[in-house]
Amino acid sequence: MELSTRSNARYSISRHVALVVGIILAVTIAPLAIGLVTPSAALLQWRLDHATLELVPNDGTVSHGSASNDAPQAAPVALPDPWNKTHPGFGGVGRYSITVHVEPDALADRALYIPRLSNSGVVEINGAPLAESARADSTSWRWNRPLYLTIPPDKLRPGDNTLAISVSGVANSRAGLSESFFGPRDTLRAAYRLRRFFQVDLLWIANLTVIVLAIPLLFSWLRDPLGSVNYGLFSAGSILFGVRNFHGFFDFLPMPVEYWWPLVSASLGWSLGLIWIFLLRFSDYRWRGFELALAAFTVAGSAALFMVPTDRFMALSPWLWYVPQFFIGIFCVGAFTYRTISKPTLHRAILLVGILGQMGPAVHDVLWIEGAGSFSSILWMALSFPVVLILTSVLLADDMARTRAALGNVNKVLESRVTAARQDLEELYESKRATEREAIGTEERLRLMRDMHDGVGTRLSLLLSGLTRGEISGGEVEDAVRDSLEELHLLLDARGPSTTTLIDALANLRYRLGPRLAAVGVETRWEVGAGAETLVLSAEATLHVLRIIQECITNSVRHGQAGLVTLRIERSTAGPQPPAPGSTTPSFEVLVIDNGVGIDNATAATRGGGRGLANIKARANALGGAFTLHSTATETIARLSL
Repeated sequence: MELSTRSNARYSISRHVALVVGIILAVTIAPLAIGLVTPSAALLQWRLDHATLELVPNDGTVSHGSASNDAPQAAPVALPDPWNKTHPGFGGVGRYSITVHVEPDALADRALYIPRLSNSGVVEINGAPLAESARADSTSWRWNRPLYLTIPPDKLRPGDNTLAISVSGVANSRAGLSESFFGPRDTLRAAYRLRRFFQVDLLWIANLTVIVLAIPLLFSWLRDPLGSVNYGLFSAGSILFGVRNFHGFFDFLPMPVEYWWPLVSASLGWSLGLIWIFLLRFSDYRWRGFELALAAFTVAGSAALFMVPTDRFMALSPWLWYVPQFFIGIFCVGAFTYRTISKPTLHRAILLVGILGQMGPAVHDVLWIEGAGSFSSILWMALSFPVVLILTSVLLADDMARTRAALGNVNKVLESRVTAARQDLEELYESKRATEREAIGTEERLRLMRDMHDGVGTRLSLLLSGLTRGEISGGEVEDAVRDSLEELHLLLDARGPSTTTLIDALANLRYRLGPRLAAVGVETRWEVGAGAETLVLSAEATLHVLRIIQECITNSVRHGQAGLVTLRIERSTAGPQPPAPGSTTPSFEVLVIDNGVGIDNATAATRGGGRGLANIKARANALGGAFTLHSTATETIARLSL
């Protein structure tokens, strides 16, 4: 079983690695695939690679280096024509004139395809405008989008035609014109669509996907800022990178170029800075000094970008900003590579493959920015880096899912342990309760034995002794046996299993005494007040109450010569003294009322001179209550207050 699990794990890892490597290879080879898929052979015969250029500088343009202000008004040039290399420091309008030959039968099937026209332009055929954008100093902007125009047949004539492309650009803004194509519509449209897919559509999809995948990570960080710092760094950097890359889709500039260029460049540094710090922390590096230095460089560099003159921005910004960012990235990638080799994990290895796959696109784009690459080339990094961000988002999401799964497993283990501990504790409590019940039962048995010994046992011993000596009569024997049985019944009433409340015990007492009192002509009444039916006392307290009631009834009949005895039990809101601390038993009173001769006409025992009344008061004190006895003109009241 264990071997099968390991094999499945290896297979799963191998499958994931193969999938990721395939994705990375597809991303890194995609730029090359563009050239292979593009029907270059079909396009080659329609390529326009030479033109006559006439430069018209902007008023007040300051020339730097070998500017074209001193050059002839018109001169032949080769396409592509990057101004930063061929006309450094020039800002204004460059009018490219190209002669194109059209056969009579091809007048209705001609189109123009320009891979890159930067920054904006106007296209004319035989002096008639086909597409127009505003001047270079306005807000029009289309540097990163190919241009495709169908040529209306009425604008063409058989034979030679003059194609004029007027390009507007700011000095040192990487303006210029790529090689262009003039030929059949279907052929050029296919090439245009393919380039637009890679240069515009795919970039738009990649950037939007980066943002969408980073948003859940951002919310995860917002819910736990301290525990999810890596998620916060990566999501913030990714979202900023994705939003920043949409600048290539603007048809116009939302602000003056002297602010727009520094803002776009600075946003790249901020996004990369966050991603670099994430990469180091993902490698378990906590270089606070380096992080602070990187933050200081990003802030200072961003401020410096806004101070660079506009006509020198494109020439200076690579050295001030992009090249340092490139070497910072090389350092962070090197640290990440070292950590991955020294302490490899699957996620690090996958991410390393993706990051190393960015080195080629990064070098290509830096060379393009410096003017060393082909002017017509697509920027590779804008396509490949979002894929790495997407891959990282997936890895972090997988890491989050694994963490939650691990936490879920830990919770299950903890729950099982808590359940086991609860069961053990319940068993311990049950054992303790059983021990307590056994101890209580033992104590009750001992108390019952003691009460039987002190009550019934003592009476029977005295009876046996009197019989042995012949000192008692048969009637006295009968009374002694009856008293012993009464005492035994009281013990059973107080401690029997059927006795739950005090009223249950009184019901048993009434069942025994009622017929006997009726036989001697004594009427009894039993009155239970509201709320008294739920009174619960301990077995010992119940026994004391029963003995007090029995003694009072006996005194009423024997000494008070009563014909009517009323037993009343009721709840009382105010007892003779405060209840014991922590007691939940409500205060109540037990009254034995008779219509006898009264205390003054009774015998000495009832008036207090005998042992019976003393025993009653002793039992009341043991209960924490009070006993009183008084007579009126019509009745005698014995009151037990608890």
